[in-house]
This record gives sequence, C-alpha cells and structure tokens, in this order.
Amino acid sequence: MARAGDQGIQVTIDSQEWWRLKQSLDAFDPALAKALRKRIRAAGTVGSDAVKKKLRSSGSLMDQGVLDNLAAATKVSVSFSKKSAGAKIKTGSSRLSATDKKLLFAFNQKTFRHPVWPKGDDRTKWAWADQPGRPYFGVTIVEALNRAVIEEVFAALDDATKAIGARSK
Repeated sequence: MARAGDQGIQVTIDSQEWWRLKQSLDAFDPALAKALRKRIRAAGTVGSDAVKKKLRSSGSLMDQGVLDNLAAATKVSVSFSKKSAGAKIKTGSSRLSATDKKLLFAFNQKTFRHPVWPKGDDRTKWAWADQPGRPYFGVTIVEALNRAVIEEVFAALDDATKAIGARSK
C-alpha cells in the first residue's frame, strides 16, 4: 500500500509476505531473488538521489560541508528479513559527527531555534534565534517517488512471483 503524508511517502508490504517470497525465490532460483532485490533498490535510489541533490543544492557556503555530509549519509537499504522486510531510505546518523547529527534533524524542520550568544550554563539567559530550516527529506521523496516508481516495486514483485509460477508448471 502506498500513501503520501507529511513525513513523505510510505510503501507498505507485509514483511511476512516479503520474507516468504524471498524464501520461495531462493529455493526456486537465487538469480530471481537477486534480480528482485536489485530492482527494488533501483526504485528506492530514485528517492535517495533526489534527497542528495536537494541537500547539495540548498544552502550557503557556510553550511555546504554539513549538507554534503548529510547527503553522503543518505542510503537505500532493502531487507527481506522475517521481522523487518522492506525498502528504506534513511540518512543515517551513525555516519555523522556529533555536530552534524544535531543538524540532521534541525535542517529537516521548517524552522529551528539555536543560541546566538550562549553565555554560561543558564540557557534561559542566552539569546536565541529562529532560523528557517530546509526540509529535504519527506517532501523530496514524495516528489521523486511518483506513482511510476511505486508501480515498479510492485511490478518487480509480480514478475518474480510469475516467474516462479511459470517455471513450476
């Protein structure tokens, strides 16, 4: 099932079904399983590439290094495990410095607050400013992952199951 929302686009396929399909493909023809994974990753890469492009093209020279780091940490993963099967596009914080981890979430907001002149440990006495964020994740994926990409994921699944059916006759 595909749906668009505030956080982006989500394609949900029951993880048990993904896992059973992968088990059947592996038993029947491992090349089919590999081809299915490759097609699903290619469909997800469309969204991942759009996020990377948006990050690299938005921002001043002052924060371009941070945005490049966020782009480099954006990856697609495809899993056929029994508990968490699916395709995910994620900007992984494990690949980022402590400063970039904080900005990972801040830049993706419409606005965020930050201290301008921090003095001492009492945060209530600091001067704070609102700064416009650069929402780059969900909205960008929604724009990139149009119906054609979603249909490609389902077509890949259909082709794999049809191949099993055709060869088992």
